[in-house]
Amino acid sequence: MKHYYADKTCLNILKILILSVTFILLAVTVYFLSFIPIVMILLCIIFLAAGFFTAIIYLPIYFKNLNYYVSNDRIIKESGFYFKKKQIIRIDKIQFTTSVSTPFSKLTGLNFIVLYAYGGMMTVMFLSDHDFAEFNYNLKV
Repeated sequence: MKHYYADKTCLNILKILILSVTFILLAVTVYFLSFIPIVMILLCIIFLAAGFFTAIIYLPIYFKNLNYYVSNDRIIKESGFYFKKKQIIRIDKIQFTTSVSTPFSKLTGLNFIVLYAYGGMMTVMFLSDHDFAEFNYNLKV
């Protein structure tokens, strides 16, 4: 049984993106709502709390719990933040796959494989470039 884990470089990229969007939202809020200080302060607190919770607490725990196990007959995905979720899909039931690799996937780790099966789908997210190529190759063999 082969184990795959989420790429940590992708975690850092997502943290930077989320914190950047948070600070852009703060700047826009201060610029447009400076004449209503109570609403501006309330929205700034909400944006800061949501951005920092997502980047500092949620994403690291989610990435730590995101695991994929591939055997000869099934693929198992374990994920979750507070509640653990387990998806199992049999390889012989996969109808087709969609592979998405970003242009700088070696640097970012933003690689996705969507597995479509009878009655559902499974998304394999945030694989490193090497794991993405190996996973894709094993599905085609």
